[in-house]
Amino acid sequence: MSLGSHKCVWAAETRQCGVPHTNDTANTSRPLSVGKMLRAGCRAALRRPLLASRRLSSLAASQAIAGERPVDDEKWIRLMQQTSRLETSVLLPLNEKLLGPLDRKHREEKLPSLPFVFLLGNHSSGKSSFINYLLQRDVQSTGVAPTDDGFTIIAPGREDLDQDGPALVGDPDLGFSGLRVYGPALIQRTQLKVRKGIQANYMLVDSPGMIDSPRSPPHQSQFGYSATSGRLSPQQQQSNSFKGQDSDRGYEFPEVVRWYAERADVILLFFDPDKPGTTGETLSILTRSLVGMDHKLHLVLNKVDQFRKIHDFARAYGSLCWNLSKVIPLKDLPRIYTMCIPTKDNQMQAAEGLGASMKDLDAMREEVVSEVQRAPERRVDNLITNLYDSSRLLKMHAEIFEDLRARYASEKWRRSALVAATFVGGNALAASALASGVPIEAAAGLSVASVLASAGVVWHNSTVMAQLERDLLQEDSLGELFRRRYGRQLAEGDEYVLSLWKRVLPSLQVAAHTLGFSKLPKLKSSEIAALDNIVSNEIPELRRQCAPTDSSLAHQVAKMFRS
Repeated sequence: MSLGSHKCVWAAETRQCGVPHTNDTANTSRPLSVGKMLRAGCRAALRRPLLASRRLSSLAASQAIAGERPVDDEKWIRLMQQTSRLETSVLLPLNEKLLGPLDRKHREEKLPSLPFVFLLGNHSSGKSSFINYLLQRDVQSTGVAPTDDGFTIIAPGREDLDQDGPALVGDPDLGFSGLRVYGPALIQRTQLKVRKGIQANYMLVDSPGMIDSPRSPPHQSQFGYSATSGRLSPQQQQSNSFKGQDSDRGYEFPEVVRWYAERADVILLFFDPDKPGTTGETLSILTRSLVGMDHKLHLVLNKVDQFRKIHDFARAYGSLCWNLSKVIPLKDLPRIYTMCIPTKDNQMQAAEGLGASMKDLDAMREEVVSEVQRAPERRVDNLITNLYDSSRLLKMHAEIFEDLRARYASEKWRRSALVAATFVGGNALAASALASGVPIEAAAGLSVASVLASAGVVWHNSTVMAQLERDLLQEDSLGELFRRRYGRQLAEGDEYVLSLWKRVLPSLQVAAHTLGFSKLPKLKSSEIAALDNIVSNEIPELRRQCAPTDSSLAHQVAKMFRS
């Protein structure tokens, strides 16, 4: 099966980007800068049509799709620039000012330069074979036994080059510098493979196969595979899950998986007939590291062609569903793709095993390939979704933060007024007494008494305000502010608002405790208005720009009514 009808034009495109490309023997001995070459190649790849390399199962279908209008990559680049502009100009400054819930360290990191697909699964589940099939060349080693003990990033380029982990992580522009925090053991087990002739405008990340070991932590469903985003921030939620775990690999594998999964545009989780979901580490990753990734996670039961009887297939598929049901607390299980990788000559033995269903397996495999090749489009969708989620999260934090500051300031002003009234009132009474002929000693005593009374009120106020600070940091007090502000949404049963609050609460407590109540910054109305503008105007406009208006009747009708 051919990967596509067009040929690789990487070298020509890199020339257009201003990158020299020469066959001069004088220059071939000079070492190439992998980072510079890859960045130039990434820019060139993003200019190729996103759908140009989409594969189909027949030549007729391939020719039919070739006539479609390709997606304009400049459009996706422009949308990504707009989301980045809104985040850097509005969200990040306000988040820094209020010590908001957005992860400052990860927000400052650059995303990987190209969209990428993250592949996970048991050892010998067919991840590397799928990569080789997708790229139509042997990039990864394959075998029954575990063949890889680290993470491999595969990117398109104009030359075949390999880059080790320290060089990859040390490059500030490729977007993988955040892996440095997980230690040298991970860095030494990470590599970049740049391969020429790859007709793709995305990267693939292959992961080490997951296995059971004596120290593998048991999976626990209480961490929750959530169909909503109702959870704490990844750092707050995962710290309890990962902290204190013994590491069998020299680094915290679940945390690293979470890092890649948060940045991936498509995630494929592979299972195979020999281990249909029974590997403890796989289920542990599903319940701990992939929480909230439902929208981009795809489950794949691979190597289905190994079954010789339909009865064996039914047992393996049922076993996988049973194991998943124990860690996915939902009535409906997600879709499971059943597929297999064809042989090199692309010929199936239709007379053996499940040969009669091979056409269905081919079609299912092409659906998975189609999802992989949608990674650039998914990058834009994910950025807009993250922008909306971050805006709503920060807005709730800002509003409750301002209510908290206003309540504390109001009480502080009231008690300061009491001190002033005691002091001024006592001295005014002393002056009045002196004017009415009271001996000066008595008037002075009255003035001293007012000063002492004022000092006593100040001491009492400090005690009361300290207790108020402790009370306001309690979940009940903050919950009262939340219910007062969002009472209408709660009455309407808005679960999304409730899920946001669960994530905002810890950041509010940390911000108030860190800044101190007396130094809480005042929120400007223009800052809230900027957040409202993003949620109400900017994000809907971004959604409309990336909507398939030309090919979707529903979008065309909606546009007609909108105008």
